[in-house]
Amino acid sequence: MRRQSRRSFMEQLGLLTGTGAIASMAGCMGGSGSENDGTTESDDSDTDTTESGGGGQSQSLIIGSVFPSGHVINEMAKEWASSVEEETEGRVAITIEESFGGEKEVMEQTQIGSIDGTIIGTRWVIDYDPKNFWVESPFVFEGWEQQRRAFQTEFFDDGRQRLREQGKQMLVNEPVYRGYRHTTGNKAFETPEDIQGINLRVPDLTPWVNIWSGIGASPTTVAFDELYSALQQGVVDAQENPAETVRSASLYEVQDYYTLTKHLASTGWFTLGTQALSNISDEDQTTMVDSLTSSIQELSSSIAESESQAIEALKEEGMNIVEPDRDAWLEAAKEPLQTQFEENWEPSLEEVRNI
Repeated sequence: MRRQSRRSFMEQLGLLTGTGAIASMAGCMGGSGSENDGTTESDDSDTDTTESGGGGQSQSLIIGSVFPSGHVINEMAKEWASSVEEETEGRVAITIEESFGGEKEVMEQTQIGSIDGTIIGTRWVIDYDPKNFWVESPFVFEGWEQQRRAFQTEFFDDGRQRLREQGKQMLVNEPVYRGYRHTTGNKAFETPEDIQGINLRVPDLTPWVNIWSGIGASPTTVAFDELYSALQQGVVDAQENPAETVRSASLYEVQDYYTLTKHLASTGWFTLGTQALSNISDEDQTTMVDSLTSSIQELSSSIAESESQAIEALKEEGMNIVEPDRDAWLEAAKEPLQTQFEENWEPSLEEVRNI
């Protein structure tokens, strides 16, 4: 039974890259040694090696989150930390901190061992697997379950490996579902023809700009903290974000329509530093990841339920909720997506759509 649990742990971290991987990783992830990727081993991780009452060594881990205090992902993470400490009888104590900066900063601090892991968006794809950034781009998928399956495919084996070897951290291979991104405006966008020439605010991501431009919009990059005023003053005409973001930022005050384009589901991710893990027993590692995976799945279901409540709240605030011709949107995005895949991404759009 223990062997099956250990294999499950390795599979969740996306480390099975070939025959004998379990045996080779057991040696470098066990409590008696540490992983060495050809660099000098560092002793600067924040770990406490005081003997615990459970007979092993007590490890104190700090996980840096990019989400603000009180965010549902952080609250879930804190509950997970408490359960891990209880289940490991105090051998693993985890603290969730929100004060280490953005995604780039927390990943870099995990890389050098200043902190022991991250709670981030999809920065890891941008930095370590850019040829697969299709997984976080508009109109690629028919729905969330397809996008979720895509993250589990072998397409991301190399990226996960680079994250482990270069970034010194391992991905917990289950994303948090953070809700669909939809489109707001002062008119309905029932079909792609309705957004032709519309000055649409998008994040500063070149693939997103290219895709929306190919559909016919006029995408503009504006910092999020300037978005409300940009919409209010007519600098941009429309924007796209999950319902909860639209609600919390009060964008319903300056936008009349919320068109459910469902062009992308936002995700959240946990990484765990390899140096920190090397000081934790195989059994406690398995406890950590199994319980975190379960917590992520429960949170994702909860967010999906609250998503419909957020949309209803926007309706109560006076927004018109629009159900568009989504097939028409997917078809309109096909040509710019084909260009992106051919010029910048792997594999092909057809392969991805068949996942």
